[in-house]
Amino acid sequence: MRRRPLDAAGLRLLFASTAEFFREVPGGILALALRLTDDWMPHARFGAVEKGAQILYSAVDEFGLHQLRRGVQASHHAFFLETAAAFGVARPALEDPAAITQAAREMAALTALFYRRRPVGESLGFHLASELTSDVEFTLCLEGLQAHAAYYGLSGPDDPKLGFYLIHTQVEPRHGASSRTAVRDYLARRPDCTAEIAAGADAFMDGYGRFFTTLTELISAPTLRKVA
Repeated sequence: MRRRPLDAAGLRLLFASTAEFFREVPGGILALALRLTDDWMPHARFGAVEKGAQILYSAVDEFGLHQLRRGVQASHHAFFLETAAAFGVARPALEDPAAITQAAREMAALTALFYRRRPVGESLGFHLASELTSDVEFTLCLEGLQAHAAYYGLSGPDDPKLGFYLIHTQVEPRHGASSRTAVRDYLARRPDCTAEIAAGADAFMDGYGRFFTTLTELISAPTLRKVA
């Protein structure tokens, strides 16, 4: 993305596959926050909610609750839709199966599974890996788009079209920090869950690696005649 701008097919592939990848994230975080609260409740009657809040914090922005005085704002799903449209990728294109890689579908399925149904330790490891990689991912995507401002019709590095990526570069470090705290607290109570947390993180990284390897190979191809 930094070496050369993406053509229409490349942008469609990037945004549609990313939208599929992100599909289960907000609800998944919410589910894990509740599961973690329930897990802590027998051990910390008046502290369990705070433990769950360490995960829930990552969902505040996702659900558009980051400015409570202004009420519910646009969710990050809606914000992403707006950003994609600004780059010429409308909703029908985002939902076009031909523009969604199989690796993106697999990542969405993994996200639903690990946030909602795997053991809490694995879910925490999965979430931690998600938040730590997001900090890097959004920064690189933002830099890639900013590198070709004229081509994308950007007014500058803070063009509103980049809003979805700009906001994530600001909030992801805090989400990563709260996720680390959640894992550290859980391990202090359950040191036997170290392997579970590592397994969850590994599961995320395996799927994440396939997602971006596939995406990079397709976007780097001379032409994007067919999405694998």
